[in-house]
Amino acid sequence: MKKSNTQDSIKMKYNTSLLKRCTNHLAKHQIEIPLKTILVILAGYILGLPGFQHFVLISNERKDGRYEKSLWDFTFLFFYICVFTALRAAFMDYVLIPLAKRTKVSVKKYQRFAEQSWSFFYYTSSFSFGIYVMRNEPWWFDSTYFWRDYPVMDYSKSFKYYYLVQFAFWLQQIFVLQIEAPRKDYKELVMHHINTLLLISLSYGCNFTRVGNAVFVCMDLPDAFLALAKSLNYLCPGIICNIAFVFMLVSWMYTRVYLYGCIIWSTLTEPELYVPQFKLDPLTGQWFPHFVKYIIAGLMIGLYLLILFWTAMIFKVLYKILTEPNASDVRSDDEEEPENTLMEKIEGDHSTPKLENKKLE
Repeated sequence: MKKSNTQDSIKMKYNTSLLKRCTNHLAKHQIEIPLKTILVILAGYILGLPGFQHFVLISNERKDGRYEKSLWDFTFLFFYICVFTALRAAFMDYVLIPLAKRTKVSVKKYQRFAEQSWSFFYYTSSFSFGIYVMRNEPWWFDSTYFWRDYPVMDYSKSFKYYYLVQFAFWLQQIFVLQIEAPRKDYKELVMHHINTLLLISLSYGCNFTRVGNAVFVCMDLPDAFLALAKSLNYLCPGIICNIAFVFMLVSWMYTRVYLYGCIIWSTLTEPELYVPQFKLDPLTGQWFPHFVKYIIAGLMIGLYLLILFWTAMIFKVLYKILTEPNASDVRSDDEEEPENTLMEKIEGDHSTPKLENKKLE
């Protein structure tokens, strides 16, 4: 028995070590490896080889121009995970870090400035696109349409692109989380990522994409302002950074605390009023027996608790801004104690200090 346990332990350690080596290898070649995959797929697509178009473009278009889900969606997700990995690394290395070198960013913060600036770029784009696909839809400011006409299994072209690209981004975030040095709120970040991916996959697979669209929009706006505030904290701490922080606070309280809270309330109270029929029948797209409501609500509430945790951190920073004589020092990111910076504790730092041994100067 002891021998068996020892062998299992050795095997587990070997598998963990192998995974770590693979992750570190990919981290060191974040542009080259995905780019080679992207070029192969694009070459197949340009040459018209069978199946390659499904990696690049969404699939399963109906005669009326709307789209439904397809197993080819997995190939689309794979391709855009590669795109996000290469694009993120290239944008940071060739645009954002050179920008940091030409500004007042500390050498040790080049990588962190690039990370947060990339996040600002992505979340601003995703929020804008989310508003674009949602603006003329009936569920714009009417939560009853989250549940009316369930199951809704067809989408406009822009909506399907939006949902799958968001899905690919969050799947790619798993890799990003693995190459980061663990922070004090690392466990909360892991829980946040798991919760988010469960909500995205279940909402898409089980035809709850309307409510998913609303949740995406609520999350992306404050994320954009938060990334902007962190970037400005490295670039020019002081009044401009504080203004960005205030905008983030207002958007956070309105979208994440209030609007997202309304979405949770809708999930708990409105399905019984508007869902035509609670039943499980996958062949007809019905994935909504009554107990599923509580699974969805439970995941949403779990995410909401994490939001409240980070909300407390935000108000801690706000208190420092209002009470410290020199508010800019609150988030100055002292090189002697980088882990104690309050701004970085708000929803994690999302930086990759493990890679900071690259030549930056």
